[in-house]
Amino acid sequence: MPRFADDICVDARSPGRMVRRLAKLATHHVETRLEARFQALDLSYTQWISLKVILDGVVTNAGELARELDITTGATTRLLDTLEEHGLLQRDRCANDRRVVKLCLTDAGRRVTQALTRDVVGAWSDIFEPLNQAEADAFLLTLGKLFDRASELVEAEELVA
Repeated sequence: MPRFADDICVDARSPGRMVRRLAKLATHHVETRLEARFQALDLSYTQWISLKVILDGVVTNAGELARELDITTGATTRLLDTLEEHGLLQRDRCANDRRVVKLCLTDAGRRVTQALTRDVVGAWSDIFEPLNQAEADAFLLTLGKLFDRASELVEAEELVA
């Protein structure tokens, strides 16, 4: 198992800082590059991400969406209300248990999400431009492993708490 020496965490290229800053810088780039496109659709990047993770089946309800976006349940409710008002999303109550509310995209929500996907992928591709395909594939594989491990650690911590 690789270990980092203490001195690696003191400069501008420490792993924690670079991961945190990469996420912020990449999000800023995508939002900036696509600002006009999002504005024309009266949509924010966060709203698009919400639509995308619902479309992809990553989340199915408001609680899962709040965890995915790392926002409060109140903010999630406002976000969903806005998407619903725009005709992009609908909430379906389960017939057997009315407490269960499934999130579903409308046809308009699917069209908007799919129409913006190529633009978002293009903006992310800008960031990966210095890498060749093998490096990009290796990065995604490594990122997946790190994501899985971090998820395992958080789940274990939640079991203890």
